[in-house]
Amino acid sequence: MKRMFKFLLVAAVAVCTTACALDELEGQSSGNKNSEVGYIKLGEVLLNGDTENANLNSQGSRAATRVSEAGNGYYVEIVDPQGNVDWKGAYSAAKGQQIGLEPDTYIVYAYQDDTKGANIAGAAEDAPYYQGKSDAVVVKTKETTSATVTCKLANVKATVELSADLKAVFKLNDSANPLQTVVSLGTNDDNQSSFTYPYTSTHSGPNVYFKDVAGPDSQIGNTMSFELSGVYYTGDPDDIGTANENSSLWKEVKMAKTITNVRAAQWRKISIDIDHNTTGTVKFIFEVSNVVYDDEINVDVETLYATLNVEEVIPDDDVENPLAPSVTIAGNAAGDLTYAINNSKYNEAAGAWTAFLQANITPAEGATIAEVYAVVASDNDKVVSSLAAAGFADARVNLFPTNAASTYCNVATDGSYVVLNNAGMSALYNYSGTHTISVYTVDSEKRKKHTDVVVTVTNEGGSSTAGPSIVWKVNGVSTNNVVLKTDVDEVVNALIESSTGLTGLKVQIISETLNESELSGFGLAPNMDLMEPATAIMETRLRAFGFLPIEGIDPNTATESEVTAAAAEDDNYRIFDPATGERKAGAVSPLMNKTSLTFEITKFMPLLEMLGSGEHTFILTAIDESGTNNSTMVIKF
Repeated sequence: MKRMFKFLLVAAVAVCTTACALDELEGQSSGNKNSEVGYIKLGEVLLNGDTENANLNSQGSRAATRVSEAGNGYYVEIVDPQGNVDWKGAYSAAKGQQIGLEPDTYIVYAYQDDTKGANIAGAAEDAPYYQGKSDAVVVKTKETTSATVTCKLANVKATVELSADLKAVFKLNDSANPLQTVVSLGTNDDNQSSFTYPYTSTHSGPNVYFKDVAGPDSQIGNTMSFELSGVYYTGDPDDIGTANENSSLWKEVKMAKTITNVRAAQWRKISIDIDHNTTGTVKFIFEVSNVVYDDEINVDVETLYATLNVEEVIPDDDVENPLAPSVTIAGNAAGDLTYAINNSKYNEAAGAWTAFLQANITPAEGATIAEVYAVVASDNDKVVSSLAAAGFADARVNLFPTNAASTYCNVATDGSYVVLNNAGMSALYNYSGTHTISVYTVDSEKRKKHTDVVVTVTNEGGSSTAGPSIVWKVNGVSTNNVVLKTDVDEVVNALIESSTGLTGLKVQIISETLNESELSGFGLAPNMDLMEPATAIMETRLRAFGFLPIEGIDPNTATESEVTAAAAEDDNYRIFDPATGERKAGAVSPLMNKTSLTFEITKFMPLLEMLGSGEHTFILTAIDESGTNNSTMVIKF
């Protein structure tokens, strides 16, 4: 019926004169209108300019709403409930006119231009884009309904302001490390746009507009990160530019901060100030003012401290008590809180460390250890970023009573010691430099303090280039490449570990019997990228065989039927929509940035046995920022 009305309307326009058509559009010849048609009269397309004009006053209240009419160049579409565009054109052609439509419920959309925002840049100066939509407009037979659209900013505005005090203690135009702030916006590290705000004599950077990658329907919005870097003078600021200035006291400083739930139609005003005290530390004060259309202004003021060249997280309670549990280093003299990691403590032939960093923790008499955690800082930027990739926010690692780093260290059941294991020593050895591990201890009397352990890593070969470690195991016992299979109930897997987080994981299957034809019957292939499965079916099959995670399922203990059922029903961790077979927008593999992963082939064993005697080779390739590593498992029946 709707299509017939559209056809009749088009035919009517074709046979009418121009004057008659104009009369119809303006509602001046209602007697000639189709008796089934209703009308939308487009009133105004308004532009809400709060984000462009609002300022914070001394009380932090929002400036008055600023709404004006949009320009004639705006583009308008009228869309029915099925998503069909029933009318489209320039705002100038539709403004104040009556548009005949079949009775139904419509939405009127307005855009800054006819690209509908398709060309919004990831990050660009002075490039706002506005768009909006009306409430539902009900069109009834022979009635005219008015519609008004208010457009809001479709991207995110961000500005950076550096205080004059901050600039006074930084080199403003250092060629190697200029004073600057890098702001990034997106949903994850692989889906972000960045802009570098340089030093300016007016203390504030340009107006930059970032694309809303998460989209208006996202529940978590975008993540914004900003990083201030430059060269700071560690001596008396009054000496700068005088004969007392010491060139050796200029040091590199970097401070990073992340905020979440950043959405379109917001203006993030980032103000950065600095205080200098006599202890030789830099106190950065970040103030992020959030100006949002038609909402209250929320002001977050966060004070972060950074020692030179590193970031330090403020403990929850700044009051330190000397009676809190003490920290010493096993094998060191009293008061010596340093430790060196180098190749002299590694046995190349055995593939293992011969000495391990151990921190002993001793509570005061009559007390017990209640909590131990560590905050890591380093002059090697990759250390903090690798911790973040491993899930340790703000470089904090909880050790007791819950050991969140069990892959890398062992903790006594009473919290009396923390010792790096083989994996932990190797992980630190990947990062040359000086690492400060602030160990925070709390006792049963709620007394708290922190102790700085300084670890110096000398890696003669630089950062590891070997890629992630891969160790094949049969029933938990490490093996060298070949398994002579006699029992299909054996548990066969590979333990993959990466100190920086996995960025790629692939498997190749070489077998005469488990060939391409056989694999395709299961939705698989001889060469598979586990980070980027080729199809939704392949992703489901990989989940069913235990290669990809499933919510609430342990592939080591779950039955085959439990895994298969959960793989088909559970929608978490998928990058494909199982209903449509299409890739989810912005989806990221659940394997990305994993620091420890078990690659199971146990569920394959009955399949291999069913194929009869033969030899099956699995070549596993793991990739991270340090390199690529391959390992092979050959299974014979």
